[in-house]
Amino acid sequence: MFLTRVLTLLMVISVAKAEFKPEETGRIEVLPQPYPDHWIMIHDFSFHHMFEGEVVIVDPLAETVGEQYKGMIPASYIAAYGRSKKLNELYVAETFFSRGGRGGQRTDTVTVWNPATLTVEGEIVIPSKRLTGMPKPIAIGLLGDERFLGVYNFTPSQSVTVVDLEKREVASEIPTLGCSFVIPNGKQSFTSICLNGSLMTTHLDDEGKLEGTSRTEVLFDPEEDPIFESAAISNGVAHFPTFLGQVLPLEISTDNVTVKALWSLTSDDEKNWRPAGLIPAVADSSGLGYFLMQPDGREGSHKDGGSEVWVYDLAKGQRLSRIVLKNWGISLGTSGSGNNRLMLVTNAEMGVDVYRIPKAEYVQSLKVDVATPFLIHGAH
Repeated sequence: MFLTRVLTLLMVISVAKAEFKPEETGRIEVLPQPYPDHWIMIHDFSFHHMFEGEVVIVDPLAETVGEQYKGMIPASYIAAYGRSKKLNELYVAETFFSRGGRGGQRTDTVTVWNPATLTVEGEIVIPSKRLTGMPKPIAIGLLGDERFLGVYNFTPSQSVTVVDLEKREVASEIPTLGCSFVIPNGKQSFTSICLNGSLMTTHLDDEGKLEGTSRTEVLFDPEEDPIFESAAISNGVAHFPTFLGQVLPLEISTDNVTVKALWSLTSDDEKNWRPAGLIPAVADSSGLGYFLMQPDGREGSHKDGGSEVWVYDLAKGQRLSRIVLKNWGISLGTSGSGNNRLMLVTNAEMGVDVYRIPKAEYVQSLKVDVATPFLIHGAH
């Protein structure tokens, strides 16, 4: 019996030596530049261990885990992620504590990453007050031809820290009392959503400091029918869905935001259907809008996610198709261009489902394992 075990062990070792060769050490891989446009950036907020958040770079059409997973950058403590096409840099607004999970001195930074080597290019210390709440794509925004980065603060006083990305320093901090988030608009402005249902636009000078503000009239009722804090943005228009299924289109290509005609996602006999989810509205590179919908709309159901995605011609406010999801969805993303467009759906089991557009063909559920893939960004 002992001899048999020894011979078996020797056979296993022999097979291992024959089939598995040691990896070459000291080799550094470099990702292609630019990334293939169907790749995605999955922002994993790691809600069960928030200091280990990450942004994972994924090829959603690859078949195996090894082929899907392209790399990762850390994103500590409910971070916010952004990318500059002009400067070819990735940005993570994140938070650290000197005692780790036990607290201590807090430091907030904008960490600058090289997208090819995934190495740190710089670190800009910012005021320690950035929003650390549920993830929002408009928690940060690139401004002024991508020279500046706005970071939304909530303490609960509200402001925006403006970071000069060229000088690698804080340019200013601008109060936005009663108004939240950073929606880039015009040449060098950003718009915030105000608690009374109006919008406030902040205009910057060439140094990233406050030049002035302007405010719209009340555009929505924040008590009866508030807007979601995500929009399908296409051709300079941000299409914000409301809890009851209206769409508020805002022209953001100019320095002063203007409002276009309100339209509805549903017909009169579809009022039970409402948009819902963490990120219920996105647009793709062709200008189509995607809205995550559920059939049991009621008070509080805006958080629940949905079973279908409705696709719209945003310019016309016209529905083109309805996609029945394989799994219940809670958040949407898109990537790709032309005939290589994809829709990504974070499902209720914290997996990511991939669909080809425009045929709405289900491709696969990603094998890359991430804890809480709440936000999915296209690589471009």
